[in-house]
Amino acid sequence: MDETMEGTVRRGEVLTLVQRSVRRRHYGLRRGDQALGRLQFAPGRRSVAEAETDQTGALVLTAGLGGVEVRHRAGGAMVATVEGSHRGMMVIRTAQEPAYGWRRSGRWHRWTIGVGQADLLRFTAAQGFLKSWVQISVQQDLAVLLGVIGGFLALRELQAEIDASAAVGGIVAAGAG
Repeated sequence: MDETMEGTVRRGEVLTLVQRSVRRRHYGLRRGDQALGRLQFAPGRRSVAEAETDQTGALVLTAGLGGVEVRHRAGGAMVATVEGSHRGMMVIRTAQEPAYGWRRSGRWHRWTIGVGQADLLRFTAAQGFLKSWVQISVQQDLAVLLGVIGGFLALRELQAEIDASAAVGGIVAAGAG
């Protein structure tokens, strides 16, 4: 990775990524009433998103078969990568930081970013009737960048499950008709 990111969220804080529009997958990153940044998926895609916070600057997150790349929008410098690993865990690598693990941590839509046995962030994603959101519980002080990456991963997985459910519902409805 080329650069270290600054900006810290503190232990005990709760961040949220809340969908701002029913029609678009644009999310606001908030700490209580304070806006910290945004995460926007490209129309019709869950593999490409742009994010921006005061701490990270403008980023582009791109998912492919090999994982996820996080780059600065201006200049394209690599900020972080997310790679598949064994047993369903993914590894997040950032500049000059330890490798972090991304794993499912419970039933439904719950994930954790951690190092070894220590949980750093816990993510809970949910889909309402029209909008989706992610709640991020901070377990230890760390960079906002990990919250953005984790939110991207959680929303991708949530949307994939919703798309699969809708496809099955369509097949069942077509077969009943």
